[in-house]
Amino acid sequence: MIRAGKGTAGARWRARAPIALIVAGCVAVVGIAVGGASKPLPGLDLVQTGHWIYNSALGKAFHIDGSGKRADAEVSVPGADKDSQVVQGPTQGYVVGPSKNIEFGKSTLSVEGSHPAPAAERPVTLEVRGGPYAVYREAGTVSRFGDRAVTVKAGGPLGTPVATPDGRLWLHRVDTGLLCELAPGSERLSCPFVVPQGHKGSLTVVGDTAMFVDTTDDTARTVAVTGLGDPVKLGVEVPETAVAASNDVEGRVAILDPQGSRLHLVDAAPRAKTAPVTVGLPPGDYAGVAASRTAVAVVDRTSKTLRTFDRDGRERDKKPIPGEGGRPPVRGQDSKVYVDGVDGAHVLVVEHDGAVNEVPVTGAPDPAQDPKPVAPPPQNPPDTRGPVTQPQPPPAPSGKPDRPVSPQTTKKPPPVAASPPGAPRSVTATPGNASATVRWNAAAANGAAVTGYRVTWSGGERTVGGGARTASITGLANGASYVFTVAAINRAGTGPGASSAPVTPAVPKPPSAPGNVAAQPQGNGGALVTWTPATANGSPITGYRIYWCPDSEGIDQPHDPPDCGEANVPASARQYVADFLLVGTELRFYVEATSAAGNGPAGDDPTTPKGRPDIEVTQRNGMVRLVARTITESANWNATLRVVVTGPGGFRKELTIKLTGQHNTGTDLLRYPGAKGDEVTVTLQPKVYSEISKTITWK
Repeated sequence: MIRAGKGTAGARWRARAPIALIVAGCVAVVGIAVGGASKPLPGLDLVQTGHWIYNSALGKAFHIDGSGKRADAEVSVPGADKDSQVVQGPTQGYVVGPSKNIEFGKSTLSVEGSHPAPAAERPVTLEVRGGPYAVYREAGTVSRFGDRAVTVKAGGPLGTPVATPDGRLWLHRVDTGLLCELAPGSERLSCPFVVPQGHKGSLTVVGDTAMFVDTTDDTARTVAVTGLGDPVKLGVEVPETAVAASNDVEGRVAILDPQGSRLHLVDAAPRAKTAPVTVGLPPGDYAGVAASRTAVAVVDRTSKTLRTFDRDGRERDKKPIPGEGGRPPVRGQDSKVYVDGVDGAHVLVVEHDGAVNEVPVTGAPDPAQDPKPVAPPPQNPPDTRGPVTQPQPPPAPSGKPDRPVSPQTTKKPPPVAASPPGAPRSVTATPGNASATVRWNAAAANGAAVTGYRVTWSGGERTVGGGARTASITGLANGASYVFTVAAINRAGTGPGASSAPVTPAVPKPPSAPGNVAAQPQGNGGALVTWTPATANGSPITGYRIYWCPDSEGIDQPHDPPDCGEANVPASARQYVADFLLVGTELRFYVEATSAAGNGPAGDDPTTPKGRPDIEVTQRNGMVRLVARTITESANWNATLRVVVTGPGGFRKELTIKLTGQHNTGTDLLRYPGAKGDEVTVTLQPKVYSEISKTITWK
């Protein structure tokens, strides 16, 4: 506490000086937030409001203001990737694309630098304290932007990341089950915890605590620097493909089951749990889930619809997504949810109460709004040369008496008459089987709303609504060349047309073989398989199939475990980690692309996995938990491993752990009667390999 006490005026000033400095500091913070200064005060990391989006047709990034009603700033970003997204820090914005990341100043609204992207994929972005971040999940790479920029390798593919309010980033290594953290300002990952072997799930944040939602055993565990919490039952059964929103909605965790078209809202509290709520969703293709403070949002790509619900599952709003549909919903640092249009021409903003606002992103000024504010001029030192005389009006002409001057009135210009729309921009056509899909960007309205678009081609025409940005044309002849012309319509007439390049519909063929297939040993009994994309040949690639067998068995043999195996991955994948393989046996890995036209030929490469038996030792609730694993101990399943546990005072216990299942793992629990600080040693005694000993300190 500061006490002024008795004394001189100077003493009283010294006592009050800290208070004055605090007030001055607050004024400085306000000046930074309003004026957009280039640097915040040291140690401050202000919450960023609003949302940035990249419009690829215009080549510009636009800022949606904090009220979520309009775009209030824009910056030209030449050379940005078409599939870019934008994240913001305190003073800078970053246009993040698959090949490059472009930095711009939020106060200067100009590009200030460009750097190659660390991985050729669309990352997950997070606007959090100490960030922002871009997480390249398939490559297992994390990039932090800003003054403490760093790129960190996680060593394997990642699940969807989350961040706690203190700026701590949490990551899930989906291949090993490791849970890793990246503290604010840190340049290294710490991976202190591992989920049960073979379990799947995703991370979320409830309040200020990270949690792992385990979709294998339908539980949730707290994740903190102090340890991994005990499992809490969700109260509902969810498939392993279910995903949790990155944060809670008023204490409930939103879990989307895209295959079952259901949304679960569950209470993850260990005590006084409320009953879970399940919301049935229409069948569709659901692209992720995100939550604001009091509402949860889901995007259905099939019906191009955004739906929002409150914590009790009541629907708050439902809005169609214009154009070609929307990206997965994301949560901004202002706790609002944003859904970007695929082409960057609009944003749907989910307010805290679940209401949805649609914001067009066209770059045209809105006459109904105030003009864009102009940045204030630099502050100059005060002028000490004396008072400045204000200019006076000229004197009345001599010889004529002064008389009042009537105020002048300004006549408003007559309204401009509407004219036909401009030409649509960026018209493209994609051929299909006796069909084509035509796409375009909006035409200028020219004084009257666009009410439709007319698509014409040799042999036909079709008219769609003014909000459409695509048209599917069927009944075409395979092998014939077509040019599609799109013209906009309003009440003043039909505008000029814009045409696509010629396309030729054809019966699609299966994809080509993936390129550069390579396999190499990884970890204990695993293999890393990589490849480059196959050619689609007229039908989009829907995924890749990976399968393997001993090289002596050949490609046509049944792919049955434990000798053989197979897996399927999304079309965006470029690598796969196969685990629990035969160690010491040369396996040949095959990769083939799939599409609606069928499976293409396979590319292949052999490798020999390496490994040995191992044991994991942890302490839980006064028990020693042992998880043993081997692939090399026996040629058949249901092998056993001998384990010896020793401690102070002559404690000794021998166990035999039976290994079962495809993964040849076994778990056992042993109650230890010792005291805190005891050194407990666990020795694994395989039949073939040398002993393995691990020691833990009893807590």
